[in-house]
Amino acid sequence: MTAPDVRWACSAQVDLLGFSDHLMVANWDIRNRIGRQAIERLSSLEDALQLFQKERENHPQLYPRALQYRRFNDTLFLGVDAEHLEPPTGQTTLTGGYSLNELKKLHPQSGQTVPKGTRAESGGDVAKFLGLVARVHEYVNRRETENDFPGCRTVVASGLRRRFSDRNDEDDFFSANFAVSAAFEADKSGSSGGLKGDNLYVEQDVGMAISYCEPCHAVLGFAKFVRTDSSLIDPYEYIKTPENMVMGFLPGGFWTIPEPVTLEIMKKNLTFRRLNPAVLTNLQLLSDYQRLATESGEFNKLISNCFSTSTPSVEEVNESSLPFGKHEYPFLSLEFSLDAQYSGYFGEE
Repeated sequence: MTAPDVRWACSAQVDLLGFSDHLMVANWDIRNRIGRQAIERLSSLEDALQLFQKERENHPQLYPRALQYRRFNDTLFLGVDAEHLEPPTGQTTLTGGYSLNELKKLHPQSGQTVPKGTRAESGGDVAKFLGLVARVHEYVNRRETENDFPGCRTVVASGLRRRFSDRNDEDDFFSANFAVSAAFEADKSGSSGGLKGDNLYVEQDVGMAISYCEPCHAVLGFAKFVRTDSSLIDPYEYIKTPENMVMGFLPGGFWTIPEPVTLEIMKKNLTFRRLNPAVLTNLQLLSDYQRLATESGEFNKLISNCFSTSTPSVEEVNESSLPFGKHEYPFLSLEFSLDAQYSGYFGEE
């Protein structure tokens, strides 16, 4: 960077859907039952904050450095700087890919996912950040579903920010931050812009940053697969099942890859992808999964294969997921929920 006070940052916006409409139904009277229900929805955001604050105190290795977060009414903002990532001079987006120098630095280190002081380390920080955001998204949506509320939509974007000192001479991460602006404008476009429902959308450069960390990139590749409610069975395509299997199953859904959405934001075209938040939650556990990949066992072998082979095609994923398939992609079924106990998550206390 030409200016030392300019950073490349990522920001996430977790927005409760239909909150204003909920208040309108209550005639903006928060004293009646419907008004009180609307305000009670805010507790899911606060509870999510409390859960990860406590976990961060006990297990700081799961979290990116200098994590920032703030709730404003029905929206939760989270953000992080990527210290060793920066766009080329004259650009505001990352180009992606490894330089030869970076490839030389990508070697195993004891107790570390990636070497310190490299783009790979910053990519790992962005991965941990996205993993946390996905866990918050899933937690809030689960709480909303339990109370028959519409859930939340989460948008994650990137951009440059300039350090801005507030009245206490402290760096205000959420000011002069184009990552925050991009996430806000994208979320505001809503369903009419292509960001539909209670889903999680990630801007392309956020994924590009994670690609600098090879093991994180391996997990991220599975996040593009989203489960649909439709049946995979085509009545006009016969599938021969093993002789000893009783035919009577109809899978309740199959995996698909949603089309990317391009939005014009502040005179720039930004591309967003709907990703699978359950898969993304595993990004906070990369060191643990790398350790498991070196140990013996069938599950460990599957984890190791995910790290050592290219992302499968959607056809391969669907074939593996059939009742008589190999089920060889564990990251499609693993989820590290926000209220899970990390100390016992892998069967260890």
